[in-house]
Amino acid sequence: MRVAVASCAAPGGQSAFSTPPSFMAESNSSDLIEVVHHEHDHLLKLFEDIGDTFEKISSGELDKARREEVLETASDDLKLALEEMLHHFNQEEEVFFVEIEKRRPDLADDIASLASAHELMCDRTRWLHRQLNQSRDTIADRSDEIQKVVKQMRNLLGQHTTNENRLFDSVLENMPPEERELLLAEMRRI
Repeated sequence: MRVAVASCAAPGGQSAFSTPPSFMAESNSSDLIEVVHHEHDHLLKLFEDIGDTFEKISSGELDKARREEVLETASDDLKLALEEMLHHFNQEEEVFFVEIEKRRPDLADDIASLASAHELMCDRTRWLHRQLNQSRDTIADRSDEIQKVVKQMRNLLGQHTTNENRLFDSVLENMPPEERELLLAEMRRI
C-alpha cells in the first residue's frame, strides 16, 4: 500500500526546486540510519536559526537597515527550509513510509500521523513566509503571533523528529544492511 504524499508539494505536484537541497550533499554516509538522523538534525538546526532570527526581529533591538537585512535573511531561510522539508518529506513518504508499512502494517496509524505532521509543518512554514511579505508595520503588529508560530514549529519539529527517529530506528535497525543500502540508494534518487 502506498502512503499518500503530503500536500507539502508545490501546486500541481511539482517540486518547488530544481536541485536537491543543500543538506543532501553534506551527508556522505552509506548508513541509512545515520543519513536520516543527519537530515533531521539539520532541519532542527535550521528552525532553531529561524527562531533566533525572529527573536531578533521582534525584540526591537535592530535599527531599520539591519532589520530589513534580517527580514530578508529570514525570508530566504524560510524558503530554504520549505524546499528542504519538501524534499526530505517526499523521500520519507515515497520510500520509508511505504517500506515500513509493507513490513509493519501495525504501524499504519503512526505513519499516517507522521505524514499529517509533514503537512502541518509545511503549512505553518508557508504561513510564516507569507507574513514576511507583509508591510513592515503589519509584521511589527503580528510579531507576537509570528513568534508564537515559530516556537510551535520548533516544538512540533522537535517532537516529530523524536517520533520519526524512534519509528525509523526500530524498523531500520532490524533490516539487513544490504536492504538499508537499497533504500538509501532509492532515497537518493528522489
